[in-house]
Amino acid sequence: MFLRLAAALLLALSAATASAAELAKPEGPVVLTVHGDVGAANRGPLDPFHDALFAFGDVTFDRAAVFDTDMLTGLGMHAVETSYQDWPGRFRFEGPLLRDVLTAAGAAGKNATAFALDGYGAEITAEDMERYPVILALKRDGEWLGLGGRGPAWVVFPREEHPELMKRDDAQWVWAVARIEVK
Repeated sequence: MFLRLAAALLLALSAATASAAELAKPEGPVVLTVHGDVGAANRGPLDPFHDALFAFGDVTFDRAAVFDTDMLTGLGMHAVETSYQDWPGRFRFEGPLLRDVLTAAGAAGKNATAFALDGYGAEITAEDMERYPVILALKRDGEWLGLGGRGPAWVVFPREEHPELMKRDDAQWVWAVARIEVK
């Protein structure tokens, strides 16, 4: 009985490991690139010509996990409603949990830095991603976040659900996120 249980556990573990290492190729335009310590890469190294924006910012990688919108929404959409002192009102943000995006990429690092299109980046610890349902918002009030409108993605913390987050600097709320580096 013990041997059967151990064998079943090993099979389940190897199946989970295999599926974590496999990430489908995007069918639509890539909106997010996750690189660094990732195990589920679905693309090769940075190409200076095709990846001109990344090359301009001195970004390099040998392999990466890339996602289109369907791949990200397929990870499950979660909602966070929040407001901010300078905002014109309360907004509802929707997107996958940041930790689920990193799990899909097979991230093995402890921390992740979300980078905006302009190169601004902020580190988000694994501890924060586990403690709080931080989302990579793709929508605001039901509308897709577009380029020029804080898209394609925005890191959003559930500060109203977790009042201790109200005291934090909002520098981690990176918008116009196009890539995440895992370390």
